[in-house]
Amino acid sequence: RPGVVLLALAAAAFVVAEGPADAKDEKQEEAEDREEIDHLALAAKLVKDGHFDRARVVLDQVDPQQPELDLPRYHTLRGLIALDGRQYDAARKSFERAIAAGQQQPAVFLYLAQAHFGEKSYAKVLEALARAGSAGSDVPGTFMMRAQSHWELEQPAQALAALVAGQKAFPKEAEFGRVHILYLIELGLFQEVARVGAAYLARPGVTADDYAAVAEGLRRAKQLEKARDVLEAAHLVFPEDEKLTVLLAHVYLDEDRPLVAALLFEDAARRNPKYALEAAELYLRAGRLERALTLNARVADQARKMKQRLSILIELERYETIVAMAPRLERLGLLQDDSVRYALAYGYFRSGELREAELQLQHIREPRLFESAVQLRRAMESCAQAGWECL
Repeated sequence: RPGVVLLALAAAAFVVAEGPADAKDEKQEEAEDREEIDHLALAAKLVKDGHFDRARVVLDQVDPQQPELDLPRYHTLRGLIALDGRQYDAARKSFERAIAAGQQQPAVFLYLAQAHFGEKSYAKVLEALARAGSAGSDVPGTFMMRAQSHWELEQPAQALAALVAGQKAFPKEAEFGRVHILYLIELGLFQEVARVGAAYLARPGVTADDYAAVAEGLRRAKQLEKARDVLEAAHLVFPEDEKLTVLLAHVYLDEDRPLVAALLFEDAARRNPKYALEAAELYLRAGRLERALTLNARVADQARKMKQRLSILIELERYETIVAMAPRLERLGLLQDDSVRYALAYGYFRSGELREAELQLQHIREPRLFESAVQLRRAMESCAQAGWECL
C-alpha cells in the first residue's frame, strides 16, 4: 500500500510543521484557554508516534465549535486518523474541511491524494498530487501512487514515466522495477520486458523474489521460454529456494512437460513435504507409476494420500492391494466420496469379488459416476456368465 508509506512520513512532517507555538511564560499560558491546544498537541504527538486509536480518543474530547480552536490542524489530524483506519470517505472529508479552513501545508494534498486513492478516484488523486507540488518527492509511495493512478485511468505512457522517475529517484526500491515489468507485460511489449527485466535482474543485490516476479510476469503473458530462461538462471543462483523451484516446475508444466515438472516438485518436496502430492501426481501423469507411488508415501494428508494412491494402484493394476485398503478407506470416511467407492468397486471386480463390487456400486448416487457404474455392472454380468475366463 503506497499510501501507508506516505502516511507515516507525512504525518510526522505535519507534526513538526504544525508543532506547538513558541514558549510563553506560565501566567500567559494560564490566561489562555489551553485545554484544546493541549489536546491538539497531544493528538499530534500520538499521530507522529503511530498511536492513531489513542489520538482519536484525545480528539473526541475537543469541541470543534470552540472559538479559538485551530480548525485546520484539528481537521487534518482527524483525516490522518481516518486514513490510517482506511476510512477513506471520512478522511477525504476531513482533509477538505482542513483546506477550506485555511490549511496551508502542501502535505495536506498528499493526504487528500491518499484518501482519493483509497476511494479509487484516480483522476482526483492526480489533481491532489498536482496541488501538492514537490511535497512527497522524497517518498517512494508518491511516485507509485501516481503511476498506479495513471494506469487505472488507461494512461500507460504516463504510468510508465512515473515509474521511471521513481526508479531514478529511488534506485534501491525494487518495487518500481517489478511494477514496470508487469505493466510492460500487460501492454504486450515483450521485447521491452526482456530489456527492462535483464537490467532489473543485473542490478546489485537482486533477490530470489526479484527473479520470481519477472518470471511469473512472463509466465502469465505466456512467454514460457523467456520465463524458463530467467528461472533456470535463478535456480543456479538460488538452488535451495523452493519458490523458484516450484515456479520453474509450473513453467515446464505449462509446456506440457510433466516429467521435468515432477522432478522439480520432488526436489522441492525434499525441503518441504507439502509438495509430495504434486510430485506424485505429475509422475502419475508422466507414466512413472512406481516413482509416483514412492512420492505418494510421503504425503502427510491421509485423505488426499489415499485417494491419490487408489489412482496409482489402478494404473499399476494392483487390484488386490486396492481391496485391502477398504477398511482404511472406510475408517477415513472416504467412502462417502462416490469416486473412491467406484474405484474400490472396480478393484473388487478385477479381483473377481463380484458380490463385493456390487455392494459398493449400490451406494453410488453421483450422476457423473452413475453411468460408469452401469457399465461396470454389465461387465460384471458378462464375467458371471463367462466364469474364470473373464479374469
